[in-house]
Amino acid sequence: MTTALTHLSRALTGVLADAARESGHRIDTNTAPAGLEWPADVLAASPNRHTILQVAQPAANSEAIRAQTAQALQHGLDIVWFTPEAHAPPWLPRVPAVRVTAPARPGEEWTAQAAVQRLTADACTCGPAWGHGAHRAWAPPEPVPLAAMLADLLAGRLVHATVQPELPGRRFTAWARNQDVRAEADHLRTLAADTRDLTDAAKSSTPYIPLPEGRSAAPLGRLLEAARRWARHKTGVVCHIETASADWMAGGLVVTPSSRPPDSALPPVTALVRPLPHIADWTSELSTIPVLVGSPEEYFSLRRTAPAAAQILIL
Repeated sequence: MTTALTHLSRALTGVLADAARESGHRIDTNTAPAGLEWPADVLAASPNRHTILQVAQPAANSEAIRAQTAQALQHGLDIVWFTPEAHAPPWLPRVPAVRVTAPARPGEEWTAQAAVQRLTADACTCGPAWGHGAHRAWAPPEPVPLAAMLADLLAGRLVHATVQPELPGRRFTAWARNQDVRAEADHLRTLAADTRDLTDAAKSSTPYIPLPEGRSAAPLGRLLEAARRWARHKTGVVCHIETASADWMAGGLVVTPSSRPPDSALPPVTALVRPLPHIADWTSELSTIPVLVGSPEEYFSLRRTAPAAAQILIL
């Protein structure tokens, strides 16, 4: 298996060099750029950008890849990693990277798997209590021809998810087009304009938790599954979700540990899912527990009346 991956890696290096050259870039291969201690597989240069296209070796070390990425960026070089592995390696979402698939037959194109996401807009179904319009959300990453993606990437038309947002809610997990990223940023700023300035806690809200690959769910179903996973990680025990009964829960769904020994330090309520903003009483116990929502629109609807210390997390 390792030998086959090594052959694929070598072939991929040639494909990247050819595609970068065809997109109008000057190419150097297997050469260490100034300041780096390791050779770049492909260095694609244009008047305004220098980008390293690096093929990760089989079973590559995550820490080494992140260190090389940081070193390249420190020297003013963009870097993108490529891997032909059949399954996404653990480092893939942590650096600018693309997982590719070789063509099944000679003459066909290489494909970038789960590579580029689109921003979508859907009519709001949350109900009048929430007071917001359309939801913008990121569609699941789609496969695209590698050569086409590389041309967009080298031209600076794609942004990677490792670029951290200034506002909560940026949830794409791979690559997205600049215009979509700007559209989402404008949408979030419009939502934020109706509320107070964002706190540091809000800016670092819990990141989006995607469903396992190949699965789909309605918005509330996706949120509830994400809430269970978040609660399990938070408490270390299995949690369940049930209809809230207390008035202070404001019509939300309560997340509680499924088992809680008498001497347990776990609180009886782990979190609350989607309390209604028009009846939420933030002077009650609601202000002391995490509140879980499924979209930036829901986040800002609650944030309009919540105290700065309230913990509202986008899952």
